[in-house]
Amino acid sequence: MNFIMELRRFIFGVIASMAIFAACEQEEQNLGTPNLTLSMTEMTFDEAGGNQTLTLNATRDWMVETNADWVVVNPESGSASADDQAVTVTVLENSGMDREVDLKFTIGMKSKYLTVSQAGPGGSAEALVVYYNDYDKVEAEKTYGSGSSWPYLDQFDGWMNETGTGAANVEYSYSGMSARANSTSDSNYSDYPGSGKNNMFFGKSAYLATKNIALGGATDFTLTFGTEKYSQDYGSVFTKSEYHIFVSNDAAKWVEITDYTFAGEGTEGRWNIATADFSVPAGTENLSICVKVDVASSYRMDDFKLVISDGGATVDFSKGVEMDFTAGGSTGGGSTTAPESKGKKTVEEFIAAADNSNYYELTGKVSGFNPTYCSFDLTDATGEIYVYSVLDASKAEWTDKISNGGTITIYGKYLYYEQKSQHEVVDAYIVSFKADGSGSTGGNESEKPESLIKATVADFLAAPESSDTWYELTGEITSIVSGNAYGNLHINDGTGEVYIYGLTNGWVGYNDKSFNSIGLKVGDTVTLGTLRGSYNGEPQGGGNKVPAYYISHVPGEGGEVVTPPAGEAGEYEPQGVTWTLGEKAYDNTSGNNAQTGTVNGVSVSNILKLGTGSLVGDATLHVAAGTKKLGFYCVAWKGKTAQVKFSVDGTEVTTITPAANTGATGNPPYASITVTESDYFEVELPSGATDVKVETLDPANGRVLFIGLKAIIE
Repeated sequence: MNFIMELRRFIFGVIASMAIFAACEQEEQNLGTPNLTLSMTEMTFDEAGGNQTLTLNATRDWMVETNADWVVVNPESGSASADDQAVTVTVLENSGMDREVDLKFTIGMKSKYLTVSQAGPGGSAEALVVYYNDYDKVEAEKTYGSGSSWPYLDQFDGWMNETGTGAANVEYSYSGMSARANSTSDSNYSDYPGSGKNNMFFGKSAYLATKNIALGGATDFTLTFGTEKYSQDYGSVFTKSEYHIFVSNDAAKWVEITDYTFAGEGTEGRWNIATADFSVPAGTENLSICVKVDVASSYRMDDFKLVISDGGATVDFSKGVEMDFTAGGSTGGGSTTAPESKGKKTVEEFIAAADNSNYYELTGKVSGFNPTYCSFDLTDATGEIYVYSVLDASKAEWTDKISNGGTITIYGKYLYYEQKSQHEVVDAYIVSFKADGSGSTGGNESEKPESLIKATVADFLAAPESSDTWYELTGEITSIVSGNAYGNLHINDGTGEVYIYGLTNGWVGYNDKSFNSIGLKVGDTVTLGTLRGSYNGEPQGGGNKVPAYYISHVPGEGGEVVTPPAGEAGEYEPQGVTWTLGEKAYDNTSGNNAQTGTVNGVSVSNILKLGTGSLVGDATLHVAAGTKKLGFYCVAWKGKTAQVKFSVDGTEVTTITPAANTGATGNPPYASITVTESDYFEVELPSGATDVKVETLDPANGRVLFIGLKAIIE
C-alpha cells in the first residue's frame, strides 16, 4: 500500500511539474505588439435582462473593470492568447429607469469599452439631463491666427453643442479658452469613454462660464465633466487646488464648490471624470457654472453634464462673492490699455522685488520669440526673464513686428518662479521695439506634440503634408548648415536625407535655450520630432519650414566612456547614454517632477525614473554602436520590490531585481539616496545594439530609479 501511495505522489508530482513547465512555456510566447479587440462595442437589453456573448482577442493578459452591480461578466479576466476568447455578459432585471454602463476591458497599456444599456419601466435617463455639451458640433481645425493655431472660442462656434432640458437660453463667457481637436478624451490617454473630437483648452488666466441653465423646479444635481492635466512645466497630476468650480444663481455672485472628486487622482497626464454632487435652495430658477484654472496651458475639459440626482450639500448663495466672469474675448489677457508703470527696473531688480501687484518698465534683448502666443525671453546685462504672454491690444499691435535679436521695452508684472530657472511675467504690455538684431524666429511656432509617429526619412517624405501630424526621425547628421546657433542640419537614415530647418530656441530639449549646449556634430546619430511641412524641390535643397525639436543623440566617434573613480560627481551622472521617455517615465526634463537628487552625498542632476505607485513605466536607452555593456546603479522604491526587464528588438536580454532603497521616496529632489556595490549592475548587450528598452513589470512595485547610466566600450 505504501508503495502505491508513493507511486501516486510521484505521478502527481510529474504531472504538476509538466503543468508548470507548460505554463512557463505559454508565458514566453511572443504574441506580437500589445493589442486588444472586441467583437462588439455595444449591447442592449430589455427590462427582463438576460445574457449575451462577445469574443475578445488579447495579446496580453486582460481584465474587465466595472462598478455596476447589475452586470456580471464571465470570465472577468484571462490570459494572453492568439485565439479568440468568449466572454458572457449577464444583466439583471431592471425595475427602475433606463440605465447604461461602460465596461472597461484592459491589458494595462490599452483599453476598449463595451457599452451595456438596459431599458427600464421608469423611462430614459436622458430626461434627467438638464445641460450637456460635448463641444463637438463642428470639429476644430488648426488654421487660425497665422494659419497654424487652434481657434479661440470667439473665433469659432463649433464648440457650442448644448442639449438638455435647461439649455435653451444658455449664454457663455470665457477668457483664455480655445477649442482643440488633439489629445482627445477618447484617446489612449483617457480612462473614461470620452466623446472625442473637440475639447476645451485652458490657456492663460482662463475660465469658461456656462450661464442661465434653467432648472425647471429641480433642486438636486450631479455635475460631471472629463478633464486632463498634461504639462512639461507644472507636472501632469490633476491638482484640485488649481482647478475651481463656481456656481451662481444670478451670474454675479459666485460660490465655490470644493467638495468634488476626480476619478484619476494621483495619475499623470490622463483623462478622467470629475464629479460634484450638490443641491440648491427651492425656488432657484437658473444656475450658472464656471470652471477656472490657475495654471496656463496645462488643463483640458470635455463632456460637461448637469443631471438631476440625489444631490448633496445645499449651496448657500447668500455667501456668494462678486467675480467678473463676463469677458468674451479670445485670450483674456486682462486690460487692453497700457497699465501704469511703477518705474524702471533691471531684470535683477525686477526678480528681487517679486511684486505681483505692480507693473515695471523693463528693457532688454529678445530671443526665443513665439509669435503664436507673443512670448519671448527678455535679457539685459543683469539677467533673463520669460515673458509668458502679453495683453491683447499690445499683442495685436506688435506681434508681426518683433524678431529675435531686437531690443524691446515692456511693462511687466511678476508672477512666480519656475523650475526651469526663469521668471514668468504675465500681463506684459509692449511699449516699443527696435529691430536692431539679425536673429531668426526659428522653429518655435507650435506646441510640443504629445505623441509622435516613428518613420524612416523615406516614409516621412512620402507622407502627406500636415500642420499637426508629428513624426519621430532618427538619422546620422551629415551636415550642420548654419552652425549650432540655429540648428539647421541634414540627417540621413539610409532611406533618404532631409533638411531640418530651425531647430532652435524653446524647441531644443523642450526647455533649453541654447542649441550649442547639446553639442551636436556631424557624424552623430540624432533623434528629432518634426512636422511634414512644405518642401521646395529636392529635400536637401529645400527645407522643412516647420518646427523641429531635439529628443536625443548618440555621439558618432570618440564615444568610449571611462568610469570615474568612486565618489566623484560624474559617477552618478549619465555618460554615453541618452534615452527616450516612454509611458510613466521621468527625468530632469519632467517639469515640477524633474528627477534630481543627492546620491552618497553628491548632487546628481539627471536621474531616470520608471513607473508610479500603481503603473509600470518604460524608456528606450540609446548608446553608440560598439557599446558592450550598460553599467548603472538601480534602486527600487522604499519598502517595495521591483523587476526591470531589458530587451533589444523585442528580445529579452535580462531581468534584474533591484533592492528597495530608503532614500527613494517622496517627491524629487531626493535628499538622501545611498547606493552600494550591491546596487550596481552591468548588462551585456548583443552585438550592434544601439537601442535598449527598459521596463518595469509589476504595476504595484513599478517604481525604480536609474542612477549613473554608462555606456561601457571594452
